Amino acid sequence: MRLREHPKLQWPPIWSERGEGSLRGEDGILRDVDFVEPGKLLLSNEMDGKIYFAELYCFNTAFAARLHEKLKPVLGRPIREVGEIDF
Repeated sequence: MRLREHPKLQWPPIWSERGEGSLRGEDGILRDVDFVEPGKLLLSNEMDGKIYFAELYCFNTAFAARLHEKLKPVLGRPIREVGEIDF
């Protein structure tokens, strides 16, 4: 199943620029992914020279850890391609 089709995730996430405005969709480049708390990942996306952030909520810690490991190798790839990864 592709990441964007996973029933327990919101993909693409809603991106925001430090609380200013938001961005929807699969534009931009995935720059980083980190755990911010159990079951939640923080993703950063670069688009048009600006950095946007999104929190991705996972239904449990083990799922978040698996997703984190799947996303690390695709850093630097377009968000649209990230949505295509098999999960």
